[in-house]
Amino acid sequence: MNILIANEQKLFRRGLASLINNMSDGKFSGSDAKSTFNIVGDVSSPCELINKLTNSPVDTLLLGYSLKMNEDSHNPVSSLDGLNLVKWLKKRFPDLKIVVMSSYKHAPMIRTLLEMGISGYISMDISERTLKEVLISVKNNEIYVENVIMRSLFLHQQNNPCTLSLRESEILRLLCRGLSLTQIADKMNLSIKTISAHKIRAMNKLDVDTDSKLFIYLSKTKLFEMAL
Repeated sequence: MNILIANEQKLFRRGLASLINNMSDGKFSGSDAKSTFNIVGDVSSPCELINKLTNSPVDTLLLGYSLKMNEDSHNPVSSLDGLNLVKWLKKRFPDLKIVVMSSYKHAPMIRTLLEMGISGYISMDISERTLKEVLISVKNNEIYVENVIMRSLFLHQQNNPCTLSLRESEILRLLCRGLSLTQIADKMNLSIKTISAHKIRAMNKLDVDTDSKLFIYLSKTKLFEMAL
């Protein structure tokens, strides 16, 4: 089982690779003794990811929801992350098994990812035992979603007016990544007016009336990772 790790943080990638390499000497417990976990590499950006997938045999991708984007690159793939990157990957590498690793527990987003055909969705604070269960499930062509996340999917109320929509959530995430409204509009193929309208609706739901209060709220709640 050839595994590629894609995440912004080098320490996280190397730590995850070390955990996987040391799992029962890399062998699946209770499985064929010849079946092993093989880490083919770790990357931090979309361009590195595509290059590795193109030139190396990869069965399973452990993918961070956010990657290091390069907005100035002439390669359009370099600015992809999140939903757009998963959608592109599933089209370009249809047989690739993707496990998304993210601290976000936004039900509409997770549902959309599952509909796109990902093989798993896990948080960033799972145990080593759970990680092994994830890899074994994916190897056996099963879909793995953490129990706590699965419960949130069932309990989520689609008609709750206080719940951010998928588009509103994605706009706030990209704002936290440091993108301007113009850059977000280009990335999502929407007008700036539409992006602004979604942002205002999100602010109304969060009960904040200025950009400063919005970013203070997002920083305190850690709803999304803030780019420095």
